[in-house]
Amino acid sequence: MVLGYIFYEYYGLGDSITFFESARLSKSVENQPRTQFFIKILTPLVALTKGSYWLTSLWLSFISFLGSWFATVTFIRLFPKQKSIVIASFLFIPSIIFWSSGIMKDTLAYGALMILISLIVKLYEQYKLRPLEVILVLITSFTLIQIKHYLFIMTLLFGGILVSILIFKKLSGGFRWVSAIVIFIASLLATQFIHPYLVLDRLPQTLYENNQAILEKSEPNKQLDIVIEDDSWLAVIKEVPKALHAGLLRPNIIDETPIWGWIHRVENLVVSLLMIMSILLCFKIKPSVDKPLLIAALICILILAVMLPLATPNFGTLVRYKNPYMPYLFLISSILPFQYFTSRTSD
Repeated sequence: MVLGYIFYEYYGLGDSITFFESARLSKSVENQPRTQFFIKILTPLVALTKGSYWLTSLWLSFISFLGSWFATVTFIRLFPKQKSIVIASFLFIPSIIFWSSGIMKDTLAYGALMILISLIVKLYEQYKLRPLEVILVLITSFTLIQIKHYLFIMTLLFGGILVSILIFKKLSGGFRWVSAIVIFIASLLATQFIHPYLVLDRLPQTLYENNQAILEKSEPNKQLDIVIEDDSWLAVIKEVPKALHAGLLRPNIIDETPIWGWIHRVENLVVSLLMIMSILLCFKIKPSVDKPLLIAALICILILAVMLPLATPNFGTLVRYKNPYMPYLFLISSILPFQYFTSRTSD
Protein backbone atom coordinates (compact mmCIF):
# COMPACT_ATOMS: atom_id res chain seq x y z
CA MET A 1 0.00 0.00 0.00
CA VAL A 2 2.88 2.36 0.85
CA LEU A 3 4.62 1.61 -2.45
CA GLY A 4 1.46 2.49 -4.36
CA TYR A 5 1.01 5.67 -2.33
CA ILE A 6 4.59 6.76 -3.15
CA PHE A 7 4.05 6.15 -6.86
CA TYR A 8 0.81 8.13 -6.90
CA GLU A 9 1.73 10.96 -4.54
CA TYR A 10 5.52 11.32 -4.94
CA TYR A 11 6.18 10.32 -8.55
CA GLY A 12 2.72 10.96 -10.02
CA LEU A 13 3.39 8.18 -12.50
CA GLY A 14 5.81 5.29 -12.89
CA ASP A 15 6.06 1.61 -13.72
CA SER A 16 3.52 0.46 -11.13
CA ILE A 17 0.76 2.76 -12.38
CA THR A 18 1.66 2.17 -16.04
CA PHE A 19 1.50 -1.60 -15.58
CA PHE A 20 -1.87 -1.37 -13.86
CA GLU A 21 -3.41 0.86 -16.53
CA SER A 22 -2.05 -1.41 -19.28
CA ALA A 23 -3.60 -4.45 -17.59
CA ARG A 24 -6.89 -2.61 -17.03
CA LEU A 25 -7.05 -1.76 -20.73
CA SER A 26 -5.64 -5.19 -21.71
CA LYS A 27 -3.01 -3.43 -23.78
CA SER A 28 0.71 -3.10 -23.10
CA VAL A 29 2.23 0.30 -23.80
CA GLU A 30 5.71 -1.23 -24.10
CA ASN A 31 7.07 -3.62 -26.72
CA GLN A 32 9.41 -5.39 -24.31
CA PRO A 33 8.49 -9.10 -24.13
CA ARG A 34 9.03 -9.23 -20.35
CA THR A 35 6.62 -6.32 -19.82
CA GLN A 36 4.04 -7.88 -22.12
CA PHE A 37 4.35 -11.16 -20.20
CA PHE A 38 3.83 -9.36 -16.89
CA ILE A 39 0.75 -7.56 -18.23
CA LYS A 40 -0.73 -10.92 -19.25
CA ILE A 41 -0.25 -12.17 -15.66
CA LEU A 42 -1.63 -8.93 -14.23
CA THR A 43 -4.75 -8.66 -16.42
CA PRO A 44 -6.81 -11.44 -14.73
CA LEU A 45 -5.89 -10.04 -11.29
CA VAL A 46 -7.15 -6.60 -12.34
CA ALA A 47 -10.35 -8.20 -13.64
CA LEU A 48 -10.74 -10.17 -10.38
CA THR A 49 -10.52 -6.97 -8.33
CA LYS A 50 -12.87 -5.08 -10.69
CA GLY A 51 -10.18 -2.59 -11.68
CA SER A 52 -8.96 -1.72 -8.18
CA TYR A 53 -5.28 -0.72 -8.09
CA TRP A 54 -5.05 -1.33 -4.34
CA LEU A 55 -6.67 -4.77 -4.30
CA THR A 56 -4.60 -5.85 -7.30
CA SER A 57 -1.49 -4.67 -5.44
CA LEU A 58 -2.47 -6.69 -2.38
CA TRP A 59 -3.07 -9.86 -4.39
CA LEU A 60 0.28 -9.59 -6.17
CA SER A 61 2.02 -8.88 -2.86
CA PHE A 62 0.33 -11.94 -1.38
CA ILE A 63 1.68 -14.11 -4.21
CA SER A 64 5.18 -12.78 -3.49
CA PHE A 65 4.70 -13.41 0.23
CA LEU A 66 3.75 -17.03 -0.48
CA GLY A 67 7.14 -17.43 -2.17
CA SER A 68 8.89 -15.99 0.90
CA TRP A 69 6.84 -18.18 3.22
CA PHE A 70 7.57 -21.28 1.14
CA ALA A 71 11.31 -20.54 1.25
CA THR A 72 11.18 -19.85 5.00
CA VAL A 73 9.46 -23.13 5.79
CA THR A 74 11.79 -25.08 3.47
CA PHE A 75 14.98 -23.57 4.92
CA ILE A 76 13.79 -24.13 8.50
CA ARG A 77 13.18 -27.81 7.74
CA LEU A 78 16.61 -28.14 6.15
CA PHE A 79 18.48 -26.03 8.71
CA PRO A 80 16.49 -26.08 11.98
CA LYS A 81 19.38 -24.57 13.99
CA GLN A 82 19.17 -21.41 11.86
CA LYS A 83 15.40 -21.01 12.33
CA SER A 84 15.52 -17.56 13.98
CA ILE A 85 17.79 -15.91 11.43
CA VAL A 86 15.96 -17.53 8.50
CA ILE A 87 12.69 -16.03 9.74
CA ALA A 88 14.29 -12.64 10.36
CA SER A 89 16.10 -12.54 6.99
CA PHE A 90 13.24 -13.79 4.83
CA LEU A 91 10.22 -12.19 6.50
CA PHE A 92 11.19 -9.15 8.59
CA ILE A 93 13.70 -6.96 6.71
CA PRO A 94 11.69 -3.78 5.89
CA SER A 95 13.25 -2.92 2.50
CA ILE A 96 12.92 -6.52 1.32
CA ILE A 97 9.23 -6.53 2.24
CA PHE A 98 8.77 -3.16 0.54
CA TRP A 99 10.45 -4.00 -2.79
CA SER A 100 8.82 -7.43 -3.03
CA SER A 101 5.37 -5.84 -2.85
CA GLY A 102 3.04 -3.90 -5.08
CA ILE A 103 2.37 -3.94 -8.81
CA MET A 104 5.92 -4.44 -10.03
CA LYS A 105 7.71 -7.07 -12.09
CA ASP A 106 10.14 -7.39 -9.19
CA THR A 107 7.31 -8.60 -6.95
CA LEU A 108 6.52 -11.61 -9.11
CA ALA A 109 10.20 -12.32 -9.82
CA TYR A 110 11.09 -12.21 -6.12
CA GLY A 111 8.46 -14.76 -5.16
CA ALA A 112 9.50 -17.06 -8.01
CA LEU A 113 13.19 -16.79 -7.10
CA MET A 114 12.58 -17.59 -3.42
CA ILE A 115 10.71 -20.77 -4.35
CA LEU A 116 13.24 -21.87 -6.97
CA ILE A 117 16.32 -21.30 -4.76
CA SER A 118 14.76 -23.15 -1.83
CA LEU A 119 13.97 -26.16 -4.04
CA ILE A 120 17.51 -26.19 -5.48
CA VAL A 121 18.89 -26.21 -1.93
CA LYS A 122 16.47 -29.00 -1.02
CA LEU A 123 17.79 -31.08 -3.93
CA TYR A 124 21.35 -30.34 -2.86
CA GLU A 125 20.52 -31.64 0.63
CA GLN A 126 19.47 -34.86 -1.16
CA TYR A 127 15.75 -34.67 -0.56
CA LYS A 128 13.44 -35.80 -3.34
CA LEU A 129 11.07 -33.26 -4.80
CA ARG A 130 7.36 -34.01 -4.72
CA PRO A 131 5.38 -33.76 -7.98
CA LEU A 132 3.95 -30.38 -6.96
CA GLU A 133 7.46 -29.08 -6.26
CA VAL A 134 8.65 -30.23 -9.69
CA ILE A 135 5.78 -28.24 -11.21
CA LEU A 136 6.82 -25.25 -9.11
CA VAL A 137 10.38 -25.53 -10.44
CA LEU A 138 9.06 -25.38 -14.01
CA ILE A 139 6.65 -22.48 -13.33
CA THR A 140 9.16 -20.37 -11.42
CA SER A 141 11.93 -21.04 -13.96
CA PHE A 142 9.67 -19.99 -16.81
CA THR A 143 8.57 -16.87 -14.91
CA LEU A 144 12.15 -15.79 -14.24
CA ILE A 145 13.21 -16.41 -17.86
CA GLN A 146 10.36 -14.19 -19.01
CA ILE A 147 10.68 -11.36 -16.44
CA LYS A 148 14.22 -11.36 -14.97
CA HIS A 149 16.41 -13.57 -17.11
CA TYR A 150 19.62 -12.62 -15.27
CA LEU A 151 18.15 -14.05 -12.04
CA PHE A 152 17.46 -17.34 -13.79
CA ILE A 153 21.05 -17.32 -15.08
CA MET A 154 22.25 -17.00 -11.48
CA THR A 155 20.06 -19.91 -10.37
CA LEU A 156 21.56 -22.01 -13.18
CA LEU A 157 25.04 -21.08 -12.04
CA PHE A 158 24.13 -21.70 -8.39
CA GLY A 159 22.70 -25.12 -9.23
CA GLY A 160 25.68 -25.96 -11.46
CA ILE A 161 28.15 -25.19 -8.67
CA LEU A 162 26.22 -27.33 -6.17
CA VAL A 163 25.90 -30.27 -8.60
CA SER A 164 29.62 -30.05 -9.36
CA ILE A 165 30.40 -30.19 -5.63
CA LEU A 166 28.04 -33.14 -5.08
CA ILE A 167 29.67 -35.11 -7.91
CA PHE A 168 33.12 -34.26 -6.58
CA LYS A 169 32.16 -35.53 -3.10
CA LYS A 170 30.49 -38.75 -4.31
CA LEU A 171 33.03 -39.96 -6.87
CA SER A 172 36.62 -40.97 -6.22
CA GLY A 173 39.91 -40.67 -8.05
CA GLY A 174 40.81 -38.31 -10.86
CA PHE A 175 37.47 -38.92 -12.59
CA ARG A 176 35.65 -36.81 -9.99
CA TRP A 177 37.69 -33.75 -10.97
CA VAL A 178 36.84 -34.23 -14.64
CA SER A 179 33.14 -34.83 -13.94
CA ALA A 180 32.82 -31.84 -11.61
CA ILE A 181 34.59 -29.52 -14.06
CA VAL A 182 32.46 -30.75 -16.98
CA ILE A 183 29.22 -30.13 -15.05
CA PHE A 184 30.37 -26.67 -13.98
CA ILE A 185 31.40 -25.70 -17.53
CA ALA A 186 28.09 -27.07 -18.85
CA SER A 187 26.17 -24.84 -16.43
CA LEU A 188 28.23 -21.84 -17.56
CA LEU A 189 27.57 -22.62 -21.21
CA ALA A 190 23.85 -23.06 -20.53
CA THR A 191 23.69 -19.49 -19.21
CA GLN A 192 24.84 -18.23 -22.61
CA PHE A 193 21.59 -19.32 -24.28
CA ILE A 194 19.17 -17.51 -21.95
CA HIS A 195 19.46 -14.00 -23.40
CA PRO A 196 21.61 -12.59 -26.25
CA TYR A 197 22.50 -9.43 -24.31
CA LEU A 198 24.22 -11.49 -21.61
CA VAL A 199 26.48 -13.53 -23.86
CA LEU A 200 30.05 -13.07 -22.59
CA ASP A 201 31.33 -11.56 -25.85
CA ARG A 202 28.62 -8.92 -25.74
CA LEU A 203 28.53 -8.37 -21.97
CA PRO A 204 30.89 -5.33 -21.81
CA GLN A 205 28.83 -3.57 -24.51
CA THR A 206 25.57 -4.35 -22.69
CA LEU A 207 26.93 -3.04 -19.38
CA TYR A 208 28.36 0.08 -21.05
CA GLU A 209 25.11 0.93 -22.85
CA ASN A 210 22.97 0.38 -19.74
CA ASN A 211 25.41 2.32 -17.59
CA GLN A 212 25.37 5.33 -19.90
CA ALA A 213 21.60 5.24 -20.39
CA ILE A 214 20.94 5.22 -16.62
CA LEU A 215 23.45 8.01 -15.97
CA GLU A 216 21.85 10.20 -18.66
CA LYS A 217 18.40 9.80 -17.09
CA SER A 218 19.53 10.21 -13.46
CA GLU A 219 19.82 13.43 -11.49
CA PRO A 220 23.41 14.03 -10.25
CA ASN A 221 22.54 13.48 -6.56
CA LYS A 222 20.94 10.12 -7.38
CA GLN A 223 23.88 8.76 -9.38
CA LEU A 224 26.46 6.29 -8.16
CA ASP A 225 30.04 7.23 -8.98
CA ILE A 226 30.33 4.30 -11.38
CA VAL A 227 31.07 5.36 -14.95
CA ILE A 228 32.06 2.80 -17.59
CA GLU A 229 34.10 4.79 -20.13
CA ASP A 230 33.79 2.44 -23.11
CA ASP A 231 32.58 -1.04 -24.08
CA SER A 232 35.83 -2.87 -23.30
CA TRP A 233 36.49 -5.43 -20.57
CA LEU A 234 39.22 -3.18 -19.15
CA ALA A 235 36.79 -0.27 -18.67
CA VAL A 236 34.33 -2.61 -16.94
CA ILE A 237 36.97 -4.16 -14.65
CA LYS A 238 38.16 -0.72 -13.53
CA GLU A 239 34.74 -0.05 -12.00
CA VAL A 240 34.37 -3.44 -10.29
CA PRO A 241 35.65 -2.38 -6.81
CA LYS A 242 33.23 0.56 -6.64
CA ALA A 243 30.42 -1.60 -8.01
CA LEU A 244 31.02 -4.32 -5.40
CA HIS A 245 30.98 -1.76 -2.60
CA ALA A 246 27.72 -0.30 -3.93
CA GLY A 247 26.13 -3.70 -4.48
CA LEU A 248 26.83 -4.81 -0.92
CA LEU A 249 26.75 -1.69 1.24
CA ARG A 250 25.18 1.31 -0.50
CA PRO A 251 23.33 3.52 0.08
CA ASN A 252 25.39 3.94 3.25
CA ILE A 253 24.70 6.11 6.24
CA ILE A 254 26.19 9.27 4.63
CA ASP A 255 24.59 8.95 1.18
CA GLU A 256 21.79 11.36 0.32
CA THR A 257 18.44 9.63 -0.19
CA PRO A 258 14.74 10.47 0.11
CA ILE A 259 13.29 10.12 3.60
CA TRP A 260 12.38 6.44 3.08
CA GLY A 261 15.97 5.82 1.98
CA TRP A 262 16.92 5.81 5.66
CA ILE A 263 15.60 2.26 5.80
CA HIS A 264 18.22 1.14 3.29
CA ARG A 265 20.96 3.15 4.97
CA VAL A 266 20.31 1.61 8.40
CA GLU A 267 19.97 -1.89 6.95
CA ASN A 268 23.25 -1.58 5.07
CA LEU A 269 24.94 -0.38 8.26
CA VAL A 270 23.63 -3.50 10.02
CA VAL A 271 24.87 -5.72 7.16
CA SER A 272 28.29 -4.02 7.35
CA LEU A 273 28.56 -4.76 11.07
CA LEU A 274 27.40 -8.36 10.61
CA MET A 275 29.95 -8.91 7.83
CA ILE A 276 32.78 -7.50 9.95
CA MET A 277 31.72 -9.67 12.90
CA SER A 278 31.52 -12.74 10.65
CA ILE A 279 35.04 -12.19 9.32
CA LEU A 280 36.44 -11.75 12.84
CA LEU A 281 34.54 -14.75 14.20
CA CYS A 282 35.90 -16.98 11.41
CA PHE A 283 39.23 -16.83 13.24
CA LYS A 284 37.72 -17.17 16.72
CA ILE A 285 35.26 -20.06 16.44
CA LYS A 286 34.95 -23.11 14.22
CA PRO A 287 32.09 -22.29 11.83
CA SER A 288 29.30 -24.84 11.78
CA VAL A 289 28.17 -24.19 8.22
CA ASP A 290 27.77 -26.10 4.96
CA LYS A 291 30.84 -24.70 3.21
CA PRO A 292 29.99 -25.80 -0.37
CA LEU A 293 26.53 -24.25 -0.07
CA LEU A 294 28.01 -21.10 1.46
CA ILE A 295 30.61 -20.79 -1.32
CA ALA A 296 28.04 -21.29 -4.08
CA ALA A 297 25.71 -18.68 -2.53
CA LEU A 298 28.53 -16.17 -2.03
CA ILE A 299 29.73 -16.53 -5.62
CA CYS A 300 26.25 -15.75 -6.99
CA ILE A 301 25.66 -12.89 -4.53
CA LEU A 302 29.02 -11.29 -5.39
CA ILE A 303 28.40 -11.60 -9.13
CA LEU A 304 25.03 -9.85 -8.80
CA ALA A 305 26.50 -7.29 -6.39
CA VAL A 306 29.03 -6.34 -9.07
CA MET A 307 26.94 -6.60 -12.24
CA LEU A 308 23.83 -4.73 -11.07
CA PRO A 309 25.56 -1.48 -9.97
CA LEU A 310 27.63 -1.52 -13.18
CA ALA A 311 24.45 -1.68 -15.25
CA THR A 312 22.27 0.55 -13.03
CA PRO A 313 24.37 3.28 -11.34
CA ASN A 314 21.35 4.94 -9.72
CA PHE A 315 20.36 4.67 -6.05
CA GLY A 316 16.64 4.23 -6.69
CA THR A 317 17.12 1.51 -9.27
CA LEU A 318 19.89 -0.25 -7.36
CA VAL A 319 17.98 -0.70 -4.09
CA ARG A 320 15.16 -2.33 -6.05
CA TYR A 321 17.44 -4.61 -8.08
CA LYS A 322 19.45 -5.65 -5.00
CA ASN A 323 16.35 -7.06 -3.35
CA PRO A 324 16.56 -10.66 -4.68
CA TYR A 325 19.90 -11.41 -3.03
CA MET A 326 19.56 -9.30 0.13
CA PRO A 327 17.72 -11.99 2.19
CA TYR A 328 20.60 -14.39 1.54
CA LEU A 329 23.21 -11.73 2.30
CA PHE A 330 21.51 -11.03 5.63
CA LEU A 331 21.23 -14.76 6.33
CA ILE A 332 24.86 -15.56 5.54
CA SER A 333 26.15 -12.52 7.44
CA SER A 334 24.11 -13.49 10.51
CA ILE A 335 25.13 -17.15 10.86
CA LEU A 336 28.38 -16.75 12.79
CA PRO A 337 27.27 -13.82 14.99
CA PHE A 338 24.11 -15.78 15.84
CA GLN A 339 26.12 -18.92 16.68
CA TYR A 340 28.52 -16.91 18.82
CA PHE A 341 25.89 -15.04 20.85
CA THR A 342 23.65 -18.08 21.34
CA SER A 343 26.61 -20.13 22.56
CA ARG A 344 27.57 -17.34 24.99
CA THR A 345 23.98 -17.23 26.25
CA SER A 346 23.96 -21.02 26.74
CA ASP A 347 27.23 -20.84 28.67
